[in-house]
Amino acid sequence: MKTLVRRLAAVLTVVLLCLNLYYELAPGYIVGPEWKIVFAAGFAALLGISLFYGVPKGARGARRHDYMMLLFWYYLWVLANVLFFDNAFGRGFHPGVDYGAVNLEPLRTVKNYLLAYGYGNISLRLVILNLLGNLAAFAPLGVLLPALFRWQRSIFFFTATLTLGITAVEVAQVYTGAGSCDVDDLILNLAGALIVFIICRITPIWRHICRVNPRNG
Repeated sequence: MKTLVRRLAAVLTVVLLCLNLYYELAPGYIVGPEWKIVFAAGFAALLGISLFYGVPKGARGARRHDYMMLLFWYYLWVLANVLFFDNAFGRGFHPGVDYGAVNLEPLRTVKNYLLAYGYGNISLRLVILNLLGNLAAFAPLGVLLPALFRWQRSIFFFTATLTLGITAVEVAQVYTGAGSCDVDDLILNLAGALIVFIICRITPIWRHICRVNPRNG
């Protein structure tokens, strides 16, 4: 029975992933942030059932690594889609655009969003999507990177990796026309990832993260 449940969960995981891919990439469909969260939560839950349900604790070691690695690749696809291709965020490649959409003044964009909301020019939802959304965008890496790569358990290497990666994304966005290059995005993206990393580091969660790829394994 347990094997049957795991197999059924595996099939449903694949079905959900196919639906997710279809609705994200099909022209004319827009998958809002709320549905993205639903898809991601459903994928994580079904994948977890397919790998761990009814499996003895002693046999879960390798499966933990497989689980986190599959989540990592899923997350990277979602992130790349949101940053470069997603209709819900007005993304897309536009070669030949004006490359002047660059902000190097720290917290300028954050301040402008808050001022615009204070004057009633934009909605609270737009503020949340652009500010809290940027905080959340790279936050999962605060768990995934140290879990999968032991060298990422150093806050120095973790911060350096995220800083370089986010900077590369910002530059790529402006040169492809998929978005602007904004230092505030770097600040918020990095802050979100570091907050998660530090919370995990100072709590018992860290012990579980290290078990995914133990030093003796």
